[in-house]
Amino acid sequence: MALLDALKMLLSQELVYMNARNLSYSEIACVTVLTWDVLIMFSDEIELIWKRVWTPAKLMYFIARYLPWLVQLALLAINVNGSTGLQFSFGQCAAWQVVQGVLLQVIVTTVDVILITRVYALYSRSRILLGVLGCFFVAEIAFLCYVLAVVTPQLKYDDECYVTSSPDIFQYYWIVSLIFETILFALTMYKFCEAVRQGWGKGPVMQQFVTDGTWAYALIFLVMLVNMMLYKYVRSTLTGICYTWLLVVLSLAGSRLVLNPRRASVSQQGVLSRSRLESSNIELTRLSSVAPVSPSRATGVMITIEHISDVNDWEKESCYAETPDGNFAG
Repeated sequence: MALLDALKMLLSQELVYMNARNLSYSEIACVTVLTWDVLIMFSDEIELIWKRVWTPAKLMYFIARYLPWLVQLALLAINVNGSTGLQFSFGQCAAWQVVQGVLLQVIVTTVDVILITRVYALYSRSRILLGVLGCFFVAEIAFLCYVLAVVTPQLKYDDECYVTSSPDIFQYYWIVSLIFETILFALTMYKFCEAVRQGWGKGPVMQQFVTDGTWAYALIFLVMLVNMMLYKYVRSTLTGICYTWLLVVLSLAGSRLVLNPRRASVSQQGVLSRSRLESSNIELTRLSSVAPVSPSRATGVMITIEHISDVNDWEKESCYAETPDGNFAG
């Protein structure tokens, strides 16, 4: 009997070690993917982000791009395949989980703001829609912060600060986030379908805009769903294995939702004879009230997180010329 108990304990310890090792491998993979993505996007980032004037969009880009990467590096430094030998008290683990929760919420909030700005642009700067989305957004943030405040003291850890179980209420953090993301995606697709019917939804920049929104929503939805299932049903070191992958997805999606429209608008400028599109503030022009145009006119929509303008409706009041100091004059 004693031999059987000893064998069970040995197998249990071996399983814990294997799970910790697999979790560490996953963290290494996340850092590798994110570092690779940062490197391949860096040249475009310099031209389209850092050489421009400082704007709220640039700040959101910095948070979405680099904060997840820094969190990943910190996680990697704490434990790599159990080789660091670091041991933590329950209080230290709790404090570290609070830091992770706050950083996660900052990143999620930043990506949500980017998505809201895109929807606001598509709906011609509708103040009513912005007010409704703003109320939902504030309610979402308040609820998510409440859930994190309730969940964090009830998390259970192993000696290396890996979460091994969480209370049931934690699933609602992911459910509410998924609902809000779905609302934004549904609004985007509705406006895109309306744009196609009206003849202004087939431009390359608009296509890029919708494509980015679709894959970003799909990836975020999938990873959040997997996270919810793991935290709800898994009771081992592997409970939080997808947390780092969520950071990767949020970084990929958030950064590209800012960068790709700028890249597309710069490419589109090659076929436009009118002014460049940029603003030192988040400034969005009307987008949806566009009449069909003749084949001889340029088609498409110029969209960035800072400025949106219909190529088919270049009236005097919506045209901007860039001045040498980076500002724009009408």
